[in-house]
Amino acid sequence: MADLTWAEVVAKGQADPGLTFARRKWQQAGKYVWVEPPTVIAAPDGRQYPMCATVYFKDVDDVVKPYWPSMDGMVEANDWYEGVSGRPREGS
Repeated sequence: MADLTWAEVVAKGQADPGLTFARRKWQQAGKYVWVEPPTVIAAPDGRQYPMCATVYFKDVDDVVKPYWPSMDGMVEANDWYEGVSGRPREGS
């Protein structure tokens, strides 16, 4: 499977929320991102609001946080692949 761009990661992740993605340049094993599909959430005012798709990042410290890629990761990188850093999905 060929390497992906950020746009391809977002598109594939929205189509299949079970996929995880990593970058070949990531040296530490165990990092990955995934795309959580759009949903509806309850705000503190008790009202329901639509929430856009969100990309999350699982770091090597096992902490998950929203992911905001760098300009390199979002615009220039074409080294994304399906899988987890250090463990590409078969065929990636």
